[in-house]
Parts: sequence; structure tokens; C-alpha cells
Amino acid sequence: MSFELGNRQAQGGGWGPPGGYGPPGAPPGGYGAPPGGFQPAPPGGHGPPGGGGKPITGGKQTMALHAMTIDPTTGMPKGEKPPASTAAVVALVCGLLLCLGPLTGIPAIIAGFIARGAAKKDPTNVGGGGLAIAGIILGVLNLLGWAAYFFIVVIAALLG
Repeated sequence: MSFELGNRQAQGGGWGPPGGYGPPGAPPGGYGAPPGGFQPAPPGGHGPPGGGGKPITGGKQTMALHAMTIDPTTGMPKGEKPPASTAAVVALVCGLLLCLGPLTGIPAIIAGFIARGAAKKDPTNVGGGGLAIAGIILGVLNLLGWAAYFFIVVIAALLG
């Protein structure tokens, strides 16, 4: 047996024909099967044509159980909230960036009010009302903190 590195191929004992398993030209992973044994996805998408997924079928009990777990107005499982709007996330992130002062405080307040309005207008499809409120509060605190800092610096400059 020899196991040399570089441009030479390692030789030695092993199972099967040289170069891998199966007949020449067969893909790795077995005789004609793709690696891992999985079949490739059908061309043109990730699911059935038309989207939507598999319809729910079954007896009366199955249909009744499904009707109890899905909210008919939103189509989501009962008790699940709709996803947060982009404006709500922007409001929160801008509010958290206190180090940039009014550059992020003002956009946090504006995006927060936009997100709150969207969440109130369409609560079944748009979420993030709490994130929007947090962004507004942090934006206001941001502006107040920077105003206090500026006021202290001006007073110190005038007195000193």
C-alpha cells in the first residue's frame, strides 16, 4: 500500500472497482441513484403547480379538527400573529441606534407611526404594533437625550 500526497493518487486496499462504486460513468452514491439516495426536485419550482400546497381531506372529525385550529379570517393557525411589517422593524432598529442621534431618532419616530397606522388599518395581515411603539419610544428618548447633551455642552461652553 502506498499513500503519497501530491499529484499521485493514493493506492491501496479497498472495496469495489477503482474510481468509485458502480459501473464506469455512474454517478457517485450508488448504481444510478444520485448521491444520498434523494431524487432531484422537479423542474420549475419547489412545489405543486399553482402553489397552495396539498388540500386538506379526511373524514368529518378530521375536517372539524382542522376547522378548530385554523382562523378563517387570516388562514393562519389560531392564536398566531401576523408577521411584523418592515416599517416596524426599521423603527425598532433605528430607535436602538442611540449613538447616531437625530440621524436615527427621527426615522425611528416616522417609521414607527407608519407601522402603527398600517397595523391599525389591517390587523389581520400586518403585525408589529408593539415593535412600532418601542421604536417610537426609543426614537423620542434618543432625541431627548441628544437635546439634553447639546444643551449641557452649550451651557458649559458659555459658562467656561
